[in-house]
Amino acid sequence: MAATDTAAATDRPGRAAPAARLPRRKPHLPQPVHGHFRRLKTRLTVVFLGILFLVPWIRWDRGPGLPDQAVLFDLPGRRLFAFGLELWPQDLPIAVGLMVAGAFGLFYATSLSGRVWCGFSCPQTVWTDIFGGVRRLAHRIAKGNEAAIGPLTGAMSAAVAILTGLGFAQWFVDAPGLAGRFLGGGLPGAVYGAVFLIALFTYVLGAHARERVCLHMCPWPRFQAALLDRDSLVVTYRRTRGEPRARKRVALRPELLATPVAAPAPATATDTPQAFAFAADGSVGLAPGATLAATPAGRGDCIDCGRCVQVCPTGIDIRDGLQMGCIGCGLCIDACDEVMTKIDRPTGLIRFDAEEADPAPMAPPARIGFFRPKAMIFGGAMIVALAAVSFGVANITDVQVDVEPQNTPRYVLLSDGSVRNDYTVRLSHRLPRLDGVTASVEGMPEATLRFTSGDDGDAAEMAVGGQRSAANRLLVIQPPLRGEALPPAGPHPIVLVFHDTSTGAELARVDTRFWEPER
Repeated sequence: MAATDTAAATDRPGRAAPAARLPRRKPHLPQPVHGHFRRLKTRLTVVFLGILFLVPWIRWDRGPGLPDQAVLFDLPGRRLFAFGLELWPQDLPIAVGLMVAGAFGLFYATSLSGRVWCGFSCPQTVWTDIFGGVRRLAHRIAKGNEAAIGPLTGAMSAAVAILTGLGFAQWFVDAPGLAGRFLGGGLPGAVYGAVFLIALFTYVLGAHARERVCLHMCPWPRFQAALLDRDSLVVTYRRTRGEPRARKRVALRPELLATPVAAPAPATATDTPQAFAFAADGSVGLAPGATLAATPAGRGDCIDCGRCVQVCPTGIDIRDGLQMGCIGCGLCIDACDEVMTKIDRPTGLIRFDAEEADPAPMAPPARIGFFRPKAMIFGGAMIVALAAVSFGVANITDVQVDVEPQNTPRYVLLSDGSVRNDYTVRLSHRLPRLDGVTASVEGMPEATLRFTSGDDGDAAEMAVGGQRSAANRLLVIQPPLRGEALPPAGPHPIVLVFHDTSTGAELARVDTRFWEPER
């Protein structure tokens, strides 16, 4: 476990002695390790960095006047371009659906395999891993020059943080021209501020706070227990196989033994093995010519080498059981398997396992149980949310027209006997170009329509002027009616039809109502 020191309480004259402070946790710098989970983390890190830095460079032709970046958050235009999709503020339910699906997907993964999100995909974990590699690279470059290690590590970490900020900014401005405009001062001040803030937070949280974010700042581990059950796979130390621990388990060379040593008795709290020691160079493994065919009597497979703690990103000891600090990265599994291989013992002393797994020392690991109530609920909710998002995306229209009848007053009775209803028309579109729309009415063949910016006639035209949205007030006028032609008082259904003024193509049909007065 990470070393701790304590601050002693002191008595001051006239003041009560302060309460004893909690042990102060020293920074933990995990050591490198090789193995299956380390390779998986490295590959996923490459994938995530590729998404961050390369996706904004993909081009997507949308026609003249529109950005050709495949994925772009256009904040001034209040829209999101994602390949063939263009999302507007009114498409917010789709974004909400994606977030809901992502949340249930996270719950589902946690119920199956513990905190795999934290261990492999969380940005804090990914960038802490990157800064750990930067630290090791700085040590290699400095070649033992202690005075140069600190400044070199700081400079390289700052460069990584700035690159991260620029990578984030690529999603909001044109990626190919970002670097030149950034260095030339041709970007808005908000972009420079965003890059600075992202770089600052990346540097502070990834290079300095590191595991403290997971242990003290992140809320996720506080409620992960509610998502797990006894069949969830979590990083587990096999106590039935590893205990009692036998420190210094590597056999000495036979020539170093003065006299034959009998099989050791069961370990006690003060028992020190006499026939076992670490190799002279400090590595863990069998001495030349020695064999270790079986565990000494009364001892487990754990040799208490501490490698599982040394490689842990948060510095916990997994042998103490599942803890809030365990992020489920599996690096302790790689470290333990490496040691078990060197001392000629089976791997799997630490592994992903379930609480309900067979406790026998050499029992096979539990399999992922997909068909469990909690997992099925989370998985089903995720599928429903994704289905709703898919339905919303499939029903996105290129032109959206909202018609709102004016209710104060509902109608206006003109001096010639005509009746007028007023409507507020709001139009937004995703077409490459739209200069204007004409409106007509179905259900009132003799009615005339007029936008406040147009003239009376059988159809009314609203200018759009190449803009993405427009709003206007539409007046629908029913001419004077006599005798039996008088409609009853109250609302009557009508349909407002909108066409492209240039092509005549129908853009939208909106059902609304027309109010008739008492006559």
